[in-house]
Amino acid sequence: MRAGRLATRRYKVRRGYGGWIGLAAVCLLLVMAGYALRQGWITLSLPVITPEKAAATHPPQDLSPQERAFTLPGQSWFALQLGAFDQLSSAQSVADGYRSRGAGGYLLQQGSYRVLAAAYATRAEAQAVQNQLKTQHGVEAVITEIVRPEITLHLTGQAMQLTALTDAYDAVDQLIGHLNALFLSLDQGQADTEAILAALRSERDTAAALASRLDTLFAGAGHPAVRNMASLLEDIASALDGCLSAQGRARLGAQVKYCHLLCVCRMAAYAEGLAP
Repeated sequence: MRAGRLATRRYKVRRGYGGWIGLAAVCLLLVMAGYALRQGWITLSLPVITPEKAAATHPPQDLSPQERAFTLPGQSWFALQLGAFDQLSSAQSVADGYRSRGAGGYLLQQGSYRVLAAAYATRAEAQAVQNQLKTQHGVEAVITEIVRPEITLHLTGQAMQLTALTDAYDAVDQLIGHLNALFLSLDQGQADTEAILAALRSERDTAAALASRLDTLFAGAGHPAVRNMASLLEDIASALDGCLSAQGRARLGAQVKYCHLLCVCRMAAYAEGLAP
């Protein structure tokens, strides 16, 4: 009887323990799958860079594939819309007229061509400017919300590629906040123009360098998410060049608002394009 109980006890420990491990593993996989689904993970497998390409652009690095998860947070902005037009030429004409008065004049195509003046972090800020435009300038504007969904990217690639791409995401998000602060200070007459131009020049150089870095590491190949980000950075650098050549505070303010809207609208479209 004693030996029989000992044998039974050993059997339960070996088989029961393994069964619990298997059950726990299955549960863990289900939880991870559910978490990934809730978070909207998008898997991006980046093209491999050759050792020769790496040596030409960076010091020797580990080229083995790595994995990294990166979350692009959700965000909402409240834009003042000055009109919506079926014809691009009509929208451009109206946008040009408003730019000379300090509005961004950004064209957002969503069915029609929407002319946007500026975007604000809160609805209350947008409403305050909306009322000011109506009472002081007789300009009617409507508030439209620009929403960027939160997405989580599950990236696979070489370390230098992953770092370049996540650096680009971070830089554009930081630029959005910086440009918002700059155009608000210009509108309130509190800005030192020379200091603003120096800041914009630095941002232009950063955007151009990041675009070049992505182009070098991916050589135009890879997931559309990479190509679209490189294209956005190039457009940002070009728009910031426009800020540096703007004549007068009104034109400078208009161009900074345009750059801000460019970043906000394109990043929203970027995230929507990747969202599951």
